[in-house]
This record gives sequence, C-alpha cells and structure tokens, in this order.
Amino acid sequence: MMRLALLFVLLVVSEMAVATVCADQSPARLEHLAAFEDRGAQLRLEQILALPDQAFSNLEQGYLFANYTHSAYWVRFSLADVASRECMRWLTVGDPRLNDIQVFIQRAGQWQRMHAGSAYPAEEWPVLARQPSFPLYAEDDGRVLIRATSRSALIVEPILWSSQAMLMQRQISALVDGLSLGIVLLVVPFSLIVGAIMRSPLLLAHAATVLSYIVVTCVLNGYLTHWPALLPWSDVIRSLVSVISFACFLGYARVLLQVRHLPRYWGVLYGALLVLFIGSHLWTLLLDHAQGGAFTDLLRRFTVYLLMPLTLLVAWYRGVSLIWMAWAVPLLYLVQFFMRYVLQADQVIWQSRQDFFSLSSIVPGVVMLTCTLLTELYRSRKRAMRARSELEDLRQAEQGRLEGMVQRRTEQLSESLRARGAMLARITHDLRTPLLDIVDYAWRLVAESRHDYPQRIARSAHRQLALIDELLEFSHSEQPQHEVPGDLHLFLREIAEEVEPLARRQANDFELHLATDVPQQVSADFRRLRTVLLNLLGNAAKFTRDGRIQLHVSCLPRGVAGLSLQLQVADTGPGIHPDDQQRLLQPFERGAGVEAVEGSGLGLAIVTQALQAMGSALQVQSDGVSGSRFSFELNLALPGERVEALA
Repeated sequence: MMRLALLFVLLVVSEMAVATVCADQSPARLEHLAAFEDRGAQLRLEQILALPDQAFSNLEQGYLFANYTHSAYWVRFSLADVASRECMRWLTVGDPRLNDIQVFIQRAGQWQRMHAGSAYPAEEWPVLARQPSFPLYAEDDGRVLIRATSRSALIVEPILWSSQAMLMQRQISALVDGLSLGIVLLVVPFSLIVGAIMRSPLLLAHAATVLSYIVVTCVLNGYLTHWPALLPWSDVIRSLVSVISFACFLGYARVLLQVRHLPRYWGVLYGALLVLFIGSHLWTLLLDHAQGGAFTDLLRRFTVYLLMPLTLLVAWYRGVSLIWMAWAVPLLYLVQFFMRYVLQADQVIWQSRQDFFSLSSIVPGVVMLTCTLLTELYRSRKRAMRARSELEDLRQAEQGRLEGMVQRRTEQLSESLRARGAMLARITHDLRTPLLDIVDYAWRLVAESRHDYPQRIARSAHRQLALIDELLEFSHSEQPQHEVPGDLHLFLREIAEEVEPLARRQANDFELHLATDVPQQVSADFRRLRTVLLNLLGNAAKFTRDGRIQLHVSCLPRGVAGLSLQLQVADTGPGIHPDDQQRLLQPFERGAGVEAVEGSGLGLAIVTQALQAMGSALQVQSDGVSGSRFSFELNLALPGERVEALA
C-alpha cells in the first residue's frame, strides 16, 4: 500500500508539472464491449486479431460472467470511444480472483502486453494491488484487448479510472473492508471465548464458521498480494481454507439442527458431504478445475438450499427441541435462493455476481453470530436460574427431610424417655415388693414356726430374679450378633426340656416338631435364639390352660448359599385381639384382662429387638378368640460354608 500511495503521489506531481488537468474524474464504464470465447485457451494475439467482427459478441450489460470453464475470454474495446482522454487512466479488468489477466494495447501501431494475476510473479505486475490495474496514458487512443482466465468463477468488467477516482475507490473499499474485518475481529474472538467458557458447541461452531469464511473471502479478494511469496500457491490456499470453512459450516448445521438426535444415517450423510467436498477440491487441484469447481458449487447449493431445510423438517417431525435460529437460518437461505435464482434480483445488496464472496458479505453472518451469542447467553442465564431454582427446591426438601427426621428422633427420644421413666417406676415397685415380702417372711420365720415361710421366700426371690433377668436381656438386645457353630437338634431338645415343666403347670401338652431336612450343625447366635424361644414358649405356657403348645422348626427353599429356617410357636390360649398385636410388641405393654397373670410386659419387646439384631422380624397371627401363632425366619450359615467364607 505504501508503494501504491507513493506511485499515486508521483503521478499527481508529474501531471501537475505538465499542467495536464483531467476533465472527468469519475470512473468510466466502457461501452461497445465485445467478447470472444477461446474454448481451447490456445489462441494467440495474432489469431484473435485475424478473427472477423462477427466472431465477437457484444456485452450489452457491460460485464462478462462465466462459471467454471476451461475457456479463455477475450474482450476488446477502443479508447477512441472514451469521452475523455486528456489524462492518464487506469484500467481494472474485474474480479481479483482472476488467475491470468493479459492486456494488449495498441501504441504507435505496435501491440504492447501487460499481465497480472497469480499466474505471474508479483514483480511482473504493473502495480501490486489486490485488484490488478493497468496504466493507460493520455496519448493511448488505439484498441485494447483483454485476455482473462480463471480457475474459479470468472467476472470481467473493464472500468477506466482516473488516478484520483481510483485512489478514492480504493480508500472506500479499504474502509468498508476494514470495518467488516474490524467487526469480525471484535465479535468472533469474543464469541469463541464466551463459547469456551459456557461450553456451547453451537456458539463455538458458529464463530469458527464465520472466522473461516472471512479467511476465504480475504483469499478470494486478493489479500495474498500482501504476501507475494504466497501468490503461486493461491489455488492450494483457496482450496484448503474452503474445505475448512465448509467443515465448520457442516459442524454448525449439525449442532444447530440437532442431527445427533436424528437417525444415524443423517450424521453419515453430513460426513459423506464433507468427504465429497474434499474430493471435489482435490479434483480441482489435480485433474480438472472446471469439473471440480462446478461439483464444489453444486455441493454448496445442495447443502444450504436442500439439506438444511430437509433436516429441519425431519427434526421437527420427530419432535426434536429446536431453538428459533434453527428455523431462521434455513429460511434465510431459502429467501436467498428465491432472490438469486428465481427473481434473479442482481440489484439487491449481496445478491449480484460481483458481491459474491465480497468482504462485506460477511456482515449477515456476523449479525447471525451476534444473535447466536445473545441466544446462548439467554439460554445460559435461563439454565442458571433453573439450576438455582432446583437447588433451592432440593435445599427445602432436604431441610424438610431433616426437620422431619429431627421431629421423629425427638418423638422417639421422648417416647424412650417416657418408657424409661415407666420402666424405672415399675422396676422400683416390682423389685421392692418381693424384697419386702422376703424381709417380712424372714421375720415371721424367726418369730413363728410355720414351715411354708421358706417356700414363700424362695418364690419371691425367684420372682425378683426373673425380673432382673428380663431387664438384663432387654439391655443386651442392642449388642452385635455373635454366631458360633453348634448342634441345632441338641439345642432344641434342651429348649423342650426347659419348657415341658412350664407347660405341665397348667395341664398343657408340649410338642416339638422338627422337620427331617433341618441340618444338625449350623452357625447361629444361640444365646439370642434361646432368649427368643424361651420368651415365646414361656408366654404360651403362662396364658394357656388345659391346651397344647407346639414348636415347629422347618426349612424353607434354599437360596444361593446358607440355610433358611422357619420357627413357629403355636398355642391354644385365649388369643390376641388384632388391634393389640402391634402394641404388645412395645416395652411394658400387656394385653387386656391379664392382670391376674404375673408379668412385666417386656417379653415380646425382648423378642422383637433380639430378632431385629439377627436380621429377622416377628410375625403374629391370631383371631383374638382362640390360639396364637408367633413365627419368624432365620438365615443361617452352615459350618462348612462359614469356614470356606472365612478362609
């Protein structure tokens, strides 16, 4: 740019020195343009000059457009047709992406040649600028021939500029490009940073798409002239950045349209498109640039004008949740298709051939990226608010649970304290009474000669001993289980021997029913099991008269390992009313109408706590009229299995 500005200054100074003033400072669009297509791109200047005028076709619109061709196009015009020729002019041929531009001008009866484009070293260009320009001097009044070829879309639009007009045009172009690049370099990095912080694939993919597109437009608009060494690699660089841009766009479309929630073949289709796009660029570089370029353009149109709307419809049909931009982007592409290919509205901004891939065409993408950024910020804020709401709900639920637990524990503690107070009062009364009797009968034994006083003393002492034993068992119920190997059959026979005298006191028969499949050797907490059985059988003997008491022991179906036993104590006593069955399992609770029977109300409570310690529970069955059945199940280990497990 510095070299170009210096050249313009020198030109202005030289023109002032010769006192030459241009009459017209505005650009001149050439009229009477004629074009010829050299399909083989092999004809030389002499052969073109020998062609008849009928071989050339007039360009009424003032420019020539060709889309991916092997041909070389020749455009001719005469400087004699230009209204003002009083000063030096600059000729621009067309789009900066032209690979080979040759300008032939007739001066003093001789044809002189100038050339520019990526096909030539930068040192051979008349002026190294993004848009190649060629000087035409005031004395030039002959014919001009332009030969142009391109490996991409070809646009030839010859325009004559005065030095001042060209400088102004390039300043305006630089200003527009600078604003476009400035907006991109402001929004895109910010979006990338925010997307990385928010972990938003949509924002990252969209920002990468916009960034890669601006790189493509910079390459296509001749910015490689700032690095002249890269000009011979223009085609390779253009293909590389185009592939990267298309890959970013496909990734953006996949995230925007939620392709991962669609059947798997949709993802395969998007991947196949990328592979085909890469293949088309390889075909362009290595084999045939016209066929490869046309196929590349077809893939682009298929993706944006057909695949995206179709993906949107399928996602909507399958009930996939989509944001508003998933509808807006395909709709905008359909509007673009309608304007470009149906209405052919070339005068609408960014829809003319000259504006395709211009730097200013990035503005809609930046606007959509800004919308994506705002949408993701809104969604992030909404997610944060929802998370805070859910956290508050969880906190309140946890607080309610803790308050409920504290309330239950408080109630349990209060109940335990009440039970303990009642127990202490009962113990105080029940333990004092036998002791007072013992003392009283002892004094009487001394004072009198009646022989039944010693027996009464013994009964009172035994009663006190039984109460103390019950209290000890109740206090030991929370100790850990202690299983030891033992003879179950012998244990049950010992229980039967202890219970039979108790049963006979009230004319009851006791029966032990031991199933044949019950093993003899087991590992069990025999101390707790003895307590459970003696309490259950003792209660049955206490409340049954002239009846039958039975202890049934049987095996349940065996599990993966170990042994499952069912033990049941049945009697023919008065039974327990269903409303009282759960109450009687609490400490110091007794049934109705049993005041005449001695007891503290601890027996069933001791049984319940002992079974809980052994991993079981007491089941009570009674109709409240006659008979009761108390049963429970125990999971025991066989000694052999226990030894293997411990080994």
